[in-house]
Amino acid sequence: MDKAAVAFVDILGFKGIWQRLDSNRVLDILKGVKERIKTNYKHPAPDQGWPKSSNPEVTLLSDTIVIVIKSDQPHCVLLMANIINDISLYFYEFGLFFRGAISYGEYEQEDSTFIGPAIDDVAGWYEVAAWIGIILTPTTNYIYDRFKKVTVGVNKIPVTPYIKYTVPGKGGRSFKLNCLNWPAYLQASYKRITKSNEKSDARSLFEKMFSEQTAFDASVLLKYENTLDFIDYSVSQMNETDKISLTMGSS
Repeated sequence: MDKAAVAFVDILGFKGIWQRLDSNRVLDILKGVKERIKTNYKHPAPDQGWPKSSNPEVTLLSDTIVIVIKSDQPHCVLLMANIINDISLYFYEFGLFFRGAISYGEYEQEDSTFIGPAIDDVAGWYEVAAWIGIILTPTTNYIYDRFKKVTVGVNKIPVTPYIKYTVPGKGGRSFKLNCLNWPAYLQASYKRITKSNEKSDARSLFEKMFSEQTAFDASVLLKYENTLDFIDYSVSQMNETDKISLTMGSS
């Protein structure tokens, strides 16, 4: 079996999407995911000392997008953060949201059939959280905790790819896991850091998108509120990271 970072990204609200979007338009959106990843993915330069890894491979399984990056080293989990963040921006253009998980381990694939420990792991966790977002599975969480802390530059603003958070789960459970720090990526795309008493651009965008959805039930409301809480936490931590970077730069 190969070793790889494997992501299952579930498109939320996909059931019945044909009622508000033309079916051909839906298919075009899904096919656009592959093209977006192929066009925008940039592998770190070899002289940066990055472990060897494959280009991302994308498989569409109805409303679930499977992304695989093969590598003998788990650092490919970091590469997955930029990829999923980019396709999340693509989803927002169509009022679509995502939920999922990322695992690292052994897997095997033939066409659209996947088997292996990494597949079982990610399949068991990608629908657990009651929110919009992506988690690292518990085993991958422990792997990531051993990494040296890194940030990526987004419009010259330092962003941590994953952030530890108490993730709200179904049935009132919660799990402290590393999560894709997508609100920080999104906020940095506005090229600014918010003040501590100011509503973030990321939160404002999501409040607007939520207000434009068709009527929803209590379970969806809970997911939306959990998501806004995560946005607030992520952006607040982003502010602290920025302060630290500025302090280090001025010394």
